[in-house]
Amino acid sequence: MILELYIKNIAIIGELRVRFGDGFNVLSGETGAGKSIIVDSMNLILGSRGDRELIKFGEQSAYVEAQFSCEPNQKELLEAMQEYGIEPEEELIISRELSASGKNICRIGGRLVSLSVLREVASHLVNIYGQNQQQQLLDDKSHLALIDAFADEEAAQLREQVAATFAQYAQTRAKLSSLQKDAAEKARMLDLLNYQIDEIERASLKNGEEEELSAEKTKMLHAEKIAQNLNEAKDALSGAEGAVSQLYAAIHALQAIASLDERYEKLAAGLNDAYYAVEEASYDIGALAEDVLFDEGRLAVLEERLAAISSLKRKYGGSIEEILAFLENAQQDYEELEHSEIRMAELEKQLESEESTLALLSDRLTAQRKASGEKLAAQIARELGDLGMNGAQIACDFRKKDYSANGCDEVSLMVSLNPGQPLRHLSKVASGGEVSRIMLAIKSIVAQREAIGTMIFDEIDTGISGRMAQMVAQKIAKISSARQVICVTHLAQLAAMGDRNFFIEKVQKDGQTYTTLRQLQGDEVAEEIARLSGGIHSEAAIAHGRELLANAKEIKKQIL
Repeated sequence: MILELYIKNIAIIGELRVRFGDGFNVLSGETGAGKSIIVDSMNLILGSRGDRELIKFGEQSAYVEAQFSCEPNQKELLEAMQEYGIEPEEELIISRELSASGKNICRIGGRLVSLSVLREVASHLVNIYGQNQQQQLLDDKSHLALIDAFADEEAAQLREQVAATFAQYAQTRAKLSSLQKDAAEKARMLDLLNYQIDEIERASLKNGEEEELSAEKTKMLHAEKIAQNLNEAKDALSGAEGAVSQLYAAIHALQAIASLDERYEKLAAGLNDAYYAVEEASYDIGALAEDVLFDEGRLAVLEERLAAISSLKRKYGGSIEEILAFLENAQQDYEELEHSEIRMAELEKQLESEESTLALLSDRLTAQRKASGEKLAAQIARELGDLGMNGAQIACDFRKKDYSANGCDEVSLMVSLNPGQPLRHLSKVASGGEVSRIMLAIKSIVAQREAIGTMIFDEIDTGISGRMAQMVAQKIAKISSARQVICVTHLAQLAAMGDRNFFIEKVQKDGQTYTTLRQLQGDEVAEEIARLSGGIHSEAAIAHGRELLANAKEIKKQIL
């Protein structure tokens, strides 16, 4: 769950730090006070698009940081962290910095990560439900995902099998399609491959050849300089006044007095060894000097060969190794095309077998989804009954589509909200308030199967009032018994159910407008509930607020 949220320079928030607790956390305040900014900041932590417009006017950067507690049962979170090499800890800090230049800096546990990694890891920590999610609920694409989220582990494994089988099927189909070119295209490809293969084979390339030729060319181009320096070195060693003769003279002088002191004898012996080493080096240098030749014909051969290699590199790869790899692939492609009829027959047989397997697995997946869909529909109907929509009927309308990695199913949630009315698409019959309740019913069900530690409801109570507001408040309170809930609301009934209440307001300071947030204490909670109830600040209104709080306390005892 979220332990602490820190926001700096987001919209009209200068600097704000808030600590949340477990259970039901309620955020309320006047319209326009900045409740949405808190949710936008949390969305940044979850990896949403970081619009530079979010940065406070006059500032160059904005920063959001959230501290989470991680539970051992959050298996998917721990697996995601392990996949990206992030050390699991009891408390995890995720941060994101936006700059006016558009740069994003994301960190998890102090480690720099990409935005996609931030999004993947954070998705296992928090779910945010608001009006955007309600709009998604009206889209058929989300309906199949709901059923899959509700399905059991067996269905999940079946989806993985379908995805793997489809990948192999698509690969085989692509190979077959490539071979099923018309005769003219096939002949053109064979001619091209034959030309490429012949050009590379005629070159008779060898690994390491280019380096050897380049070294020889470099040596030949500097032949005059090399010969001159080698001869100078030889003269310095073995010339008339060279090192060899000088060493010989030194040895002769020391040998004349060697009998007088063993140190003279030892020095003479050492110089004698040096004499032979220098003499041998002189011979070697002389031999090297004789080998240095400038052969204009050989240089031309070297340059022509290197030019040929360079031409092949431009066409087929950046090195001889890559050119030879290209040759091997071209030979395989030529072989396949030349015997394409045989290969096509093999691939057609393979494709038929894979399609049969894919159809079987997809049909099994469809059956699993239909069974899960029926159970989900029945549970949604029961939840809606708790939310005052007695008699609502839910069904899943399945349709078959082309095979994909996700099977061959399309599905729509069909509803009848009043007895005697036919089932119709959700988008055709539900009002905003009804969609809010359907969304809450679905999330109440799916949340039981998720290991998400925190659920944020962003004004999910839109379009709801009166008795329905009370039912929604009870439902969210029940969810908060199993996980942390943070709820942005404008309804007194929801605020009364909170375990802790936070008030968001705008303040003026030094000619600037700021959003602040503080936890309400004591009678401040009743005063805020009174404000939400009607905005009248009076003893009667506050007494009504206390009454709502007392009623909520009794209700929580019964449902939690």
